Amino acid sequence: MSSIMKNKILPVIFVGLLFVLIFVSACTDTSQPPVSPTPGQSPDVPVTPRTSGTPGASVTTKIPAITNTPENPSCPSGQTLCDGSCVDIQSNSQHCGTCGHVCNASEPCSEGTCLSWTGSWIDQYGWEYELTQTGTLVNGTDSYNQEILSGSTSGNPPKLIGTWVSHGKFSFPCTYDMAPDGKSFSGRIPGKNIITYTRVQD
Repeated sequence: MSSIMKNKILPVIFVGLLFVLIFVSACTDTSQPPVSPTPGQSPDVPVTPRTSGTPGASVTTKIPAITNTPENPSCPSGQTLCDGSCVDIQSNSQHCGTCGHVCNASEPCSEGTCLSWTGSWIDQYGWEYELTQTGTLVNGTDSYNQEILSGSTSGNPPKLIGTWVSHGKFSFPCTYDMAPDGKSFSGRIPGKNIITYTRVQD
């Protein structure tokens, strides 16, 4: 075979091999599986949450419990947030009727009112009285046993409605309004000036 023939055949063989190589490469699947996004990246397609593998299983999201704090005042119906705690101000002796209104020792709170106590009261003229409340009933007398008061309380703040007997001879109806803090009450009997009685704390 002459050198001229060799020179013509070699390029033809080379071109043929190159064509075969291109054809084989085009038919080969070189695609790669999708790459999971790195933390912080958003996937291009929706991601299905993992389940337990059971058909129909769903993903449960836990909601944190609500904590009662001054910044998050959430209390059940019928209770009030006082000092960071939910209390019933209708029956709590440390917060009776309103937050911070403390009943005396062993004095219960009923319907927002401190009940069942015995204490000393003094008016603006310096006259002293000893009064006792049992439930809603109030009874007492001055230090000389000349003035006798008897009645009952109702409402919140409580109103004292009763009878004032002076020297055992004269009887007058009387109405007194109790201060919200329970430490004083004011009122009058007909024809008399308004008198304010202040509770002497134990």
